[in-house]
Amino acid sequence: GGSYKESALLNTICQLIFHSLPAYMMDSMAYLMGKKPVMVRVVEKMHKAQKAIEYFATNEWKWSNDNVEKLNKELTEVDRRTFNFDLSDLNWPDFIAVYVKGTRQFVFKEDLSTLDEARKHTDKMFWVEKCLQIVFFIVFGQLFTWLFC
Repeated sequence: GGSYKESALLNTICQLIFHSLPAYMMDSMAYLMGKKPVMVRVVEKMHKAQKAIEYFATNEWKWSNDNVEKLNKELTEVDRRTFNFDLSDLNWPDFIAVYVKGTRQFVFKEDLSTLDEARKHTDKMFWVEKCLQIVFFIVFGQLFTWLFC
């Protein structure tokens, strides 16, 4: 589902089963009901975002800030205020909120005025996915029982 797997092949299979297949099913149902199919587009955007961060999310990174700390100690008080790079004062929740909005606006080229609507839609789609996963597990369980028991 929503986490990276050790194997690229397994990751692709999970994306197909848990993302793309349900999206195509939902869009087919929407089309048959005369509504606009949107799930495939949403999943494609999600996969685009995953692909953009995959390398960084699946590798281990070790960082050292020894030089930054050394430089910070050597700055005068005036330079410290001018070139403030002390991250201990950074409000991380606010930073992440602005970062996500910026990614949405500048990477995905989406209008920020639709943010609340998008959040509601995301919540709704989360529960749709969970329901579809339950249905899939029941169907596969029944199929497994029918084939092997």
